[in-house]
Amino acid sequence: MLFGYPIAATLNNWLHDCMVEAVKNVHTAVDSAKRCPAWPKVFPRAYQATLKPRTGLRDRVKAYDRALRGLTKADRDLVLAAVADQNRIADLLSGVCNCMPIDGLHQNVREPVKSLFEFAFDLLTELKVRDQHYDAIYAAATEHMCPFCGTEYFDAPGTPREALDHYLAKSRYPFAAANLRNLVPMGHKCNSNYKLANDLLYGTSGARRVAFDPYSHTTINVVLDDSDPFGGVTANTPKWAIKFAPDTPAVQTWDEVFSIRERYRQSHLDPDFARWLAGFQSWARSVNLQADTDDKLVDALRQYEEYWAASGIQDRAFLKAAVFRMLRRHCELGHQRLKDQLRDLIAPLAKTSGEVAA
Repeated sequence: MLFGYPIAATLNNWLHDCMVEAVKNVHTAVDSAKRCPAWPKVFPRAYQATLKPRTGLRDRVKAYDRALRGLTKADRDLVLAAVADQNRIADLLSGVCNCMPIDGLHQNVREPVKSLFEFAFDLLTELKVRDQHYDAIYAAATEHMCPFCGTEYFDAPGTPREALDHYLAKSRYPFAAANLRNLVPMGHKCNSNYKLANDLLYGTSGARRVAFDPYSHTTINVVLDDSDPFGGVTANTPKWAIKFAPDTPAVQTWDEVFSIRERYRQSHLDPDFARWLAGFQSWARSVNLQADTDDKLVDALRQYEEYWAASGIQDRAFLKAAVFRMLRRHCELGHQRLKDQLRDLIAPLAKTSGEVAA
């Protein structure tokens, strides 16, 4: 992803904390051969009054308790370990640890777990936790864009929210389903067309992989320097070589899950390159820029590149900056065909015959 979210947005995580505490209390009761704590005393005292009216949550806690009592101590311990491990989000994404997915637990407890924690996730909306989470992210962002692609705009709070993606899929890691640390706003295309229920921790081959942590992430830059200025989908379109800096192992996961390189190539670079060149042409002519020498041409490209680089993420400015950086660098290296093409592009408009006669 191109940039990260503020960790402060996840601090209002009280519902998830309540759910984990409730599960631990149920386990303690079962292991001690005691009854499940009376409703709503299974939760921390500070939130009992808030959660008491949530009878759907009550019924699901009871179903979880019943399922747990049919398991051996060893199976119950596996479940309890999964509660903790599935919520070690940072360590899981970095590859420091692993966790047991839901299908590794006893089959009798799988559906009660999913039902309980998916219900808790839905409560985040009713309890306004989702609103506060999104508001904090939106307010902290200088770019109101999806950081997973950089091309989809986020709407302001008060309008229909962006999709709140379960970064670690709730179908496999349900104990993290209501954990704000595992929930990230994501553009519709990224969420519904690409991410879906993909497992960020394991590739299609089953190999373990690492992924970006949305709440502990530095900026990633797109680099097109090694692109061939000619030979792409048309004779005058570059053959794109799309790289990222820094190029970490998480980049590969990001690209595999969200098809970033292919989306940039097919949806932006190929169809928009000619229009971006036309914009460069208009700008150069509007300021009466002269490019009759190589140094002047390179300087013009540098100015245009720096303008887009300073424009941030919106309107695909980061891609435009990378394109004109690539063109500048090839000109600096003496690519004569490219220099001739660009010089012709921004040459002053020829005078009409009437203007010449005058």
